[in-house]
Amino acid sequence: MLDSLAGWVGLHLLLTALGLAGLPWRLPVVLPALAAAVALAWRWLPAPADRTRLPSDVGWGELAALAALAIFTVFALSTWIATPDFIYHWGLKGRRFHLAGGVDYRYLGATWNWVVHPDYPNLLPELYAVTALAAGRFDEPAMMLWSAAAFALLLAAMREALRRAETSRFAAQAALGALAMALAAYGIGGQSAGGADWLIALALAAALPPLLAPAGLRGAAQVGLAAAFAAASKVEGVPLGAGLAAVYAARLWLARTPAPARPGSEEGGGRRQGFAARAAAALALPLLAVAAPWLAAVWRYHLFGAYNSGPLAPERLPRVLAAIAASLQGSWCGFAYGLLLLPLLALDRRLRPLAAVVALQLLFYLYVYLSVRVDPVALVAASFSRLVLHVLPAVLVGAVIALDGRRSDPGGA
Repeated sequence: MLDSLAGWVGLHLLLTALGLAGLPWRLPVVLPALAAAVALAWRWLPAPADRTRLPSDVGWGELAALAALAIFTVFALSTWIATPDFIYHWGLKGRRFHLAGGVDYRYLGATWNWVVHPDYPNLLPELYAVTALAAGRFDEPAMMLWSAAAFALLLAAMREALRRAETSRFAAQAALGALAMALAAYGIGGQSAGGADWLIALALAAALPPLLAPAGLRGAAQVGLAAAFAAASKVEGVPLGAGLAAVYAARLWLARTPAPARPGSEEGGGRRQGFAARAAAALALPLLAVAAPWLAAVWRYHLFGAYNSGPLAPERLPRVLAAIAASLQGSWCGFAYGLLLLPLLALDRRLRPLAAVVALQLLFYLYVYLSVRVDPVALVAASFSRLVLHVLPAVLVGAVIALDGRRSDPGGA
């Protein structure tokens, strides 16, 4: 699953590099560059020691999840559940980038073109453009498969987190099956195919295993990859990536590893400094490699929308909270109330990093609603159910882990 995220981030960085070099996105250019990048990664990047294999003990929860995924995929391929955002900006930008042979910043920077959200990161339209490049034409049903792939990887990430937490088999099967059906129901009823919200949910879910495990260098690399993937996916993924990196950096600092080799020895201090430098690089470099070119382009071409942010207006808070409560009642068939379980995660020491990341992300959304230069109630009604998708799968998986752990070990947390 993390290999897939690494491939998507690598493709994004490759296309960014081609654009900076002035090389068009054409098959004679993209294919050799992609082959060279894959060869270098195969040669120099070590295979993860904890690589997930195909499960040999498939249970009823996995079967229910596969059925939900299949139903969602059928509806997605029909384009019946294509999100309006695919029509009005994600797909539109993908088609434009395919025709232009790269990110068309002149098109994005046109003053009349604010409706396509020109300041958003471009991973998803890049995937659409490369798919069209490989197929020879822009085929809408083929683009929907990216949402199905993200849904499949999200299910795999949730299953892996439940397995790593040593959740009881019944709890893991029930959680996976129920969450898969809830996600499919929202994905179909909410017309979510073709949008980028699946990618942000996947980024947070992919970070669950390292967040649950003891802090270390391997975990820092995994969280750094998830943070970079989030930042490349959508503008809401940038604070998520920063939150993931910051929370894991705090975990590493609190762990204070490795210890000195001998009392009074300088060797231990050098090892600690070397470990800290490697961990910081693993956390920060992927995120910076994705975010820095995006921020530079937004600044250079004046892509940031003037209506996106204004002065903080705390007096909006009662109206915003009332609108959020109404959105919770009207979407997700009641599953959105699972966000109220966030304090439960803070009671379990293993889950406190996840609780901190989710709390920071929700506070960012609240800040946007309190500062945006449009009617916040209308914005909540139009967007909050999609924002729930970003964090709800990880919160519900964490709640299952917390409840199952307390049931099996009532004395500890």
